[in-house]
Amino acid sequence: MNKQNSLITRYCLAVVAIVALLGPLAQNGRGDFVLWYDEQITVNSHHNQGILYDTSRAFIVSGGSVHNLYAYNYSDVNISGGSVDYLYPYDSSTVNFSSGSITKPLYAYDSSTVNFSGGNVNGGLSACDSSTVNFSGGYVSGLYSSGSSVVDFSGGSVDYLQASISSVVDISGGSVSNIEAYDSSTANISGGSVSNLKAYNSSTIIFHGRGFRASGSLVLDGERVLGTGILSGEWMDGTRWVVNIAQNPSTATILAILNSEPKPVCVKHPRMDFSGDCKVDFADFAIMASSWLECNLVPQSACWE
Repeated sequence: MNKQNSLITRYCLAVVAIVALLGPLAQNGRGDFVLWYDEQITVNSHHNQGILYDTSRAFIVSGGSVHNLYAYNYSDVNISGGSVDYLYPYDSSTVNFSSGSITKPLYAYDSSTVNFSGGNVNGGLSACDSSTVNFSGGYVSGLYSSGSSVVDFSGGSVDYLQASISSVVDISGGSVSNIEAYDSSTANISGGSVSNLKAYNSSTIIFHGRGFRASGSLVLDGERVLGTGILSGEWMDGTRWVVNIAQNPSTATILAILNSEPKPVCVKHPRMDFSGDCKVDFADFAIMASSWLECNLVPQSACWE
């Protein structure tokens, strides 16, 4: 065996030894951990770094903490307590966050998904590439979407939300203090509370509601919202809202689209629905009464026996 092959052999043996060591350490809650295939770990103590591959799963619970956490492939990170400093989901990995805290920025890449229903992200949450963020509770200081990412915001609160580079943001609930839209991004707003709004470049902001009113230098030209000022209205559930539009250049598009009540759908006609309107009322009684005492029996004498 030559010297080069000997060095390679020693290197491989060292890697095997490290991997063999990291496995037990992960299971015992000490040191760093690397998970493969369908392995899983419950983190209830401090770890400097964790890496997940394949379909592995990590559960961060109360008392647990990870400084750097990376998720690849189809792995899952479930945070129900404790803390993570830096969290990086890639590929088609999923992060489920219900309580606890992420103290530094959370970056979602590729086609990863972040489901956020509670807890705090103090360093900001960035949805990049084609990632998806479903935000239904909790608090994040800054929420940034870019690169064809999708953000579904239905609850919780965020101080600053920025949409850019062909990303899509849907706001149906929760509270957003400030929102800014750039490039070719789109923001659909149909509920919740948005305090201040700035639209730039070729961005599009669409309000879905009713009873729109404009004040200040704001003008409603059909569905188009022009200028700056206060826009108010109602969501379809009757909730009143007010937003201050601080930036609205001619290159941006802000629309106020009137949503009508949904058309009723008949799922099943009642048995005595003679009029075909999916309900039984006086119209059906009148149809029945108009044929009262009609009889087509032969002989006729049989009708009243």
